[in-house]
Amino acid sequence: MSAKNKVVLIGSGSQYTEFFLQEIFKFEDFKGCTVALVDRKQERLNEVLSIGRKLNEIMDWNVDFIGSPDRREMLPDAKVVYMFAAVNYMHAWARELEICQKNGLNPYEFHTTGPAGLSMAMRHVPLALEIAADMEELCPGAWLVLDNNPLSRIQAAVMRHSKTNVVGYCYGHELVQMALEQILGMTDRDESTKLADPVEREFMCPADNITLRQAGVNHMMWLLDVRDRKTGDDLYPKLKKILDTVELSSIPAGYKYCTEVYKLFGLFATPADSHVADYCWSVDKSNEERCGLYPFPVKSWFGGRDRSAWAEIASKIFDKGSAENFIKQRRTGWMSTQISRYMFNGDPKYFPALNTVNGGTIENISPDIIVETCGVIGPNYVAHTKIGRLPDAAAAICELNGRIALMAADATATGDKKLALQSLLIDPFIHSETVAKKILEDILQENKQYDTRFK
Repeated sequence: MSAKNKVVLIGSGSQYTEFFLQEIFKFEDFKGCTVALVDRKQERLNEVLSIGRKLNEIMDWNVDFIGSPDRREMLPDAKVVYMFAAVNYMHAWARELEICQKNGLNPYEFHTTGPAGLSMAMRHVPLALEIAADMEELCPGAWLVLDNNPLSRIQAAVMRHSKTNVVGYCYGHELVQMALEQILGMTDRDESTKLADPVEREFMCPADNITLRQAGVNHMMWLLDVRDRKTGDDLYPKLKKILDTVELSSIPAGYKYCTEVYKLFGLFATPADSHVADYCWSVDKSNEERCGLYPFPVKSWFGGRDRSAWAEIASKIFDKGSAENFIKQRRTGWMSTQISRYMFNGDPKYFPALNTVNGGTIENISPDIIVETCGVIGPNYVAHTKIGRLPDAAAAICELNGRIALMAADATATGDKKLALQSLLIDPFIHSETVAKKILEDILQENKQYDTRFK
């Protein structure tokens, strides 16, 4: 990577910045680049900058770490811009669950679909569009990488209401890969198949013994192919036999409902129970009881880092050994960093999960819907690989949820209350005009304290 390459991280107080710092010192491609951090909290920004600079000095990586609370100062000459920023995430996320439950809904993950997804889009779409507008002015041609929720709604808004290049990434493919390795009994870590030797993989990362091909919309994917990475053998028959014969209690936690969906539709649903159950409107109390479905405990979310958390990380990095110990760690979500690496270097490379406009990738889903599947990334280049058709029922679930996401994106980008209401009226979990109107009233009231497009 040459010195002219610049990466900007907006919302650098996020956990993803920690992963980013661990990854850029694993790959010499990042030597000589500029990493610009943007955080509205100056004291926290200073802590993260000190970690980056300390690692750079110890590892002699020739990376220029700069930072500012003002993203416009950091954007000029950027090639890739990551949006890690979240707007009052934990408080607002908890309130969105309360609003749903108050109106008779019982979501499980409640930040991608339904009323909660609409509410979250109200706060995050305006920010994304402001970032996109700044990029058009200050670094035209740069790529915006979205790493936050509601991913498909934010991405659709940027693609439909700006000229900025944008791609979305979700690490759900790693979560289901870990689960399938457990189900298939393939969790042993083979030194020969590590992606970035001599990197040590943490428990939270897959052993990388299998490859997956999935397709659908973000947080509602369908497993199309699973293979032994080393031999290329098709493992789907073995997986289906296990799913058809073992007790549900033997399936890893978080994948019991995915197993039940497989038995109904013939394909394993991913990335995890709580996401899939928010998309499949056939879910009911019996599924909850059998599969252990319950609303995500917001207080356990680990996405943010305050100043003290970053200071604690910094205190553990003081010499070459401690720096290498930090760098060798690898966590779920690490592949986000590879997007910038692949965009800056050489020929297009395979990537397991990309979100972008369908455009015929999945033949029986509308071309304008944001879909997620495998693809390739190269210098200034992102493209899906051709999938063909999904089974009709699988495609129908994705089509409706994808269409609602586009409506919510347009509504939150323009402040169109009528369109926002329509996105709730066609939500199969609501099925009530009265409830839909009350939910919209509640989330508009809740979001008055934020910078939205609704007046």
